[in-house]
Amino acid sequence: MISLHGTVEVGNFSREFTIDVGNEIVGMFGTNGSGKTSVLRTIAGLCPLGRGKLNVNGELVDAPAEHLFVQPELRHIGMVFQDHSLFPFMSAIDNAAFPLQMRGVKRIAARKLAAEMLEQFGVADVGQQMAPTLSGGQSQRVAIVRALIGSPKAVLLDEPLSAIDDESRDGVR
Repeated sequence: MISLHGTVEVGNFSREFTIDVGNEIVGMFGTNGSGKTSVLRTIAGLCPLGRGKLNVNGELVDAPAEHLFVQPELRHIGMVFQDHSLFPFMSAIDNAAFPLQMRGVKRIAARKLAAEMLEQFGVADVGQQMAPTLSGGQSQRVAIVRALIGSPKAVLLDEPLSAIDDESRDGVR
């Protein structure tokens, strides 16, 4: 499902990676600065590979030598960032609906599905709140909904439960 053979370069960080992941759940562990987040951002399409090739779901999506780079919204990957990365100028429901709208779904339909998913994750009551007013746990749940809403073929999670309280973790999992 994901095959990365190449160099991940973000700012001054540069490291060679070989990753082959099928239809499975995989965790990456390492010290701070070892490149975990950089690899995830590269797979998601937020940072290009320095060298090598990246295949996602059987499709070549990044190959610098071939001048190939597929935009993030076309990779069918959801990502939950460690810092949630919600758009501060949008409400929770608009943040959750954003990936669908980027793929051409009309705003009303995208917001309807986002409202349903926010309900499933226990944060429907904050749908109209602006992102900066959300608590850490609410923000993280909205970010998880945003990552899952487009039925991605792969989901990348960068410390997805760090702001979720112990009592809520099982439900979010």
